[in-house]
Amino acid sequence: MYLNKLKIFTIVTISIFLTTCFIFLETNLFEVFKYETVLSFLIFFKEFSNPNISTKFLSEVINASFETVMISFVSTIISSVFAFFIMIVSNTKNFFLISFLKLLTNFLRSIPDLLWGVILLMFFGLGPFTGTLALTLHTSGILGRLFVELLENQKMQNTLSNFKTNNGSFLRYFFYYIFPKIFPQMISYILYRWENNIRAASILGIIGAGGLGQLLFYRLSLFHYDEVSTILFFTVSMVILVDLLSSFLRSKYTGR
Repeated sequence: MYLNKLKIFTIVTISIFLTTCFIFLETNLFEVFKYETVLSFLIFFKEFSNPNISTKFLSEVINASFETVMISFVSTIISSVFAFFIMIVSNTKNFFLISFLKLLTNFLRSIPDLLWGVILLMFFGLGPFTGTLALTLHTSGILGRLFVELLENQKMQNTLSNFKTNNGSFLRYFFYYIFPKIFPQMISYILYRWENNIRAASILGIIGAGGLGQLLFYRLSLFHYDEVSTILFFTVSMVILVDLLSSFLRSKYTGR
């Protein structure tokens, strides 16, 4: 009886909150089916279904695609190295250093990559370097946190004293015992972040941080929907290819 009342209360609360959200946001779903909206969509779809495949434009899109891949790849590698360094340094009994590292990783990952891009634009201007740095900072916070937790979990499962030799050091213990165990999981995290970064790199271009996103935003602002269609096709294809490659590497190195 108590559970039934709790379920009813939960459903009513969610319904009231959802209704409040619709009212506050002035959301009118019927706007989607208005004649003007449908007509605009049909015009857009007509131009969108006829992509621009001229040699000159395709060359521009291919260059932007490579730039997007390089932004995501470089930012992921640099972030992985930085996160690995944080994981090693985190093995300390210094309370203030541990607190600082946790605060640093929380700070880096709490700011979305898009917001990092906006902030860095003020210092470095437009271009792929800004996008690379924005993704590096955000991804470093995420991977740093994940890597530190991997190390903490291993230390909880096996106390350090059980595996260190009399003349041993933490680094020797880490590289000979812990690292082989956590390496597959680290690779999995890195590949997963690369999949996310390839999508994020495309979005970051909208604020002028290079890659396909910058090209997409420029063509959208000119209402060149035939070119937008081509850019979106390359974006989706690129994301799918990276996902497939990531899945292949993950299954090869982690067995997942």
